[in-house]
Amino acid sequence: MEKRITIVWIFSVTLLIGLTGCLAPQAGDPNPTFDGARLYRENCASCHGQSGAGNGPMLPHLSSPPSDLRTLSAMNNGVFPRLDVTRQIDGRDISAVHGSSEMPVWGWKFSHADNDKRDPVQQTRARISALVDHLETMQQ
Repeated sequence: MEKRITIVWIFSVTLLIGLTGCLAPQAGDPNPTFDGARLYRENCASCHGQSGAGNGPMLPHLSSPPSDLRTLSAMNNGVFPRLDVTRQIDGRDISAVHGSSEMPVWGWKFSHADNDKRDPVQQTRARISALVDHLETMQQ
């Protein structure tokens, strides 16, 4: 009985992983979509922390503490500063701690295509928009 449960569990996990791949942006999809929470975890959480409080595991190694991303709206009279946040991410108003506008810390992740036929500019905009959407959900 236990062997059967293990086999069913392995099959279920394998199926889930396979279906997750189906949810990834496809080359033929003209409007790419990205998971903002995943982008945040992969590119921001190491400094800003999982909750955005500025307490990520890199904190002891940073010369200045990261911003508390949960308070962006509060610091802007209760309105989420979407354009300002977008400009920080896309490099137009880059913070010195994120690197130069040519290569922020997350560099290639936001500025290069996923080796498919979609417009790389559209992909970059979609990534940034998904991340900004996620940051907006983190506001307190």
